[in-house]
Amino acid sequence: MDDPTRFTSAEMLRLARSAVHKIDLLGPRGTTLCSMDEIDAMACLLVQSGALTPPPDPTMTRAEQHGSLAQALLPKPKNEDQS
Repeated sequence: MDDPTRFTSAEMLRLARSAVHKIDLLGPRGTTLCSMDEIDAMACLLVQSGALTPPPDPTMTRAEQHGSLAQALLPKPKNEDQS
């Protein structure tokens, strides 16, 4: 999933929930069963919730860094009117 619009908010929650369920149910074995999409979704959810902030990128100015990871990772809102 290289595209930042790789999943909707609902898909992000579904994928993150699936990963958390695997980890909760199976412990360490569950962590090895999580897909890359599930891990991406958990990371996006953590950033979106404000629980984590992205590390600074030394090649960017402070103004450029603000929100750069969240904007790259979080799903873009889909316009309901467009088909």
